[in-house]
Amino acid sequence: MKPSRANRGFWILLWAALEVCGFAQVPEAEIRKRILETASRYRGVPYMYGAESPSAFDCSGFVRFVYREAAGIELPRSSRGIFAAGVPVDPKRIRPGDVLVYDTVGGYPSHVAIYLGEGSVIHAVSQGPRTGVIVSPPSDPYFPPRLIAALSFLGSPGPSASAAPPSPPGRAAASGSAAGTAAASRDEPPVADIGFTIPRERASYADPIPAAAGTRISFSLTNGTGRGGDFVVLFYKADPQFRESREIHREKARIPADGTLELPAYLFSEPGQYKLIVKDNWNTQLLERTLTVKGK
Repeated sequence: MKPSRANRGFWILLWAALEVCGFAQVPEAEIRKRILETASRYRGVPYMYGAESPSAFDCSGFVRFVYREAAGIELPRSSRGIFAAGVPVDPKRIRPGDVLVYDTVGGYPSHVAIYLGEGSVIHAVSQGPRTGVIVSPPSDPYFPPRLIAALSFLGSPGPSASAAPPSPPGRAAASGSAAGTAAASRDEPPVADIGFTIPRERASYADPIPAAAGTRISFSLTNGTGRGGDFVVLFYKADPQFRESREIHREKARIPADGTLELPAYLFSEPGQYKLIVKDNWNTQLLERTLTVKGK
């Protein structure tokens, strides 16, 4: 499959930029080696939603930072943007330094990693027994089944995939108003995607991963109750004394069993604690999740 006109234009601009920076004179094999060496230097760096620095990363921030530092290549900031910009390659023919894209929330590109070779990847991970920048082996049970695309941003991508990366399937779009310190916006993709599962019985917990102020985050709710139904979703900035808590978003939505509802993306402009609450049609609270936003 030949790259699309948009992708051809992307490569022309990319290599023009590389010529200016001097990277076009470096053999592709050397650039790939630099990418792997640079990525490996940041193993153990903690995860933070919206972070893109040597002190903390999210998944797309890590991939973007490594490509910029190692190869002078400026990738899009979000997993969705990276998914749209790369040249697809056959997953069976990926090479070290290529980018892998995963669907971890149930409906669209939400996680990216750098391929190390022999089935292993290095990436910034927000959930699981280990978080932060880690290496996942081919035996990892979580990520391989969720792979949706392998992409190249380096020189000739080699044999292309039999088809372009699939377009993200349609999602149930939430409606409602936004107010306070977080603003709903569909004008640009979110930097981070966080998925929640509505449980059969009440669950309440705080996300162990903080977010950086100024981060745009998208939330997805998957109905794990085993049956379809109507749910009330409430999202607000929480005050410790509940005196100045500010509602950001409220809506009632019908979600089928195992279906997913995507809420609007929010720009968290203020530090503090934010809570997402989901109730069933009988006003029984099923889920409460707290997210902490830290100042820059």
